[in-house]
Amino acid sequence: MPVMDEFREEREALKHGTPKQKFAYFLDYYKWYVVVAIVVMVFIGSLIYQALTHKDIVFYAALVNVFEMDSNDEHARQFAEYAGVDTDEYEIVFDSSLHIDTASMDQETITSTQKLMVYIAASEIDVLMMDDVTLEQYAYNETLTDLREVLSPEQIEAYEPYFFYMDQAVADAISAAQENPDYDYSIAPTHPDPKNPEAMEQPIPVGIYLDNAASFKENNVFIMGDGVISVAATSPNREIVPMYIDFVLQRKITY
Repeated sequence: MPVMDEFREEREALKHGTPKQKFAYFLDYYKWYVVVAIVVMVFIGSLIYQALTHKDIVFYAALVNVFEMDSNDEHARQFAEYAGVDTDEYEIVFDSSLHIDTASMDQETITSTQKLMVYIAASEIDVLMMDDVTLEQYAYNETLTDLREVLSPEQIEAYEPYFFYMDQAVADAISAAQENPDYDYSIAPTHPDPKNPEAMEQPIPVGIYLDNAASFKENNVFIMGDGVISVAATSPNREIVPMYIDFVLQRKITY
């Protein structure tokens, strides 16, 4: 029997078929057309939704080795209100997914390190908040900003007692030594005490200990040392960073 005649007979039979039979027929002959149509519509809908709901990130904080007792959404909301950020148009991000243990270099550490460096290189991150032990590793590889280039004279005076320092002379010595292909990392120059700039040749403040960030530390526990806030060298939103530092350290100031 010709295919078209067979098709007509099946269609005629279905006119008197049960709903179950009609549905089975529909699935057999049209399901893939429907599936493709649905996928296309979902894809187009997703693109439209992203275009309509996309928000520019006005502030991005990377939280390393921090355990959140609860979501930082409320912290972000309060900072947005403090800084006058319209959250209908702009987004504030607190990323606490990064966990780095420089002593073990496990898979999670490798993944987090790669993500952090990619985000810094892409100028995505504004501030880094992590324990002082881990931050010390980043302080000597040109990842952080000299806070004197970001903070006002008033802020420098207020936060100087809590500064985390690195010694540029030591960083230069390490950089020069690494140019030697036979460089032995086991005998690299020792990093001086970040709280003792008097013992450094060229002290540079690159972080602030979060001793006075009581509200933040109620919800965020630094699991590997004392918490420090620093500014990424590639921060794209430096105008808002000083405001967040005042906010998190609970310094009363009017902008």
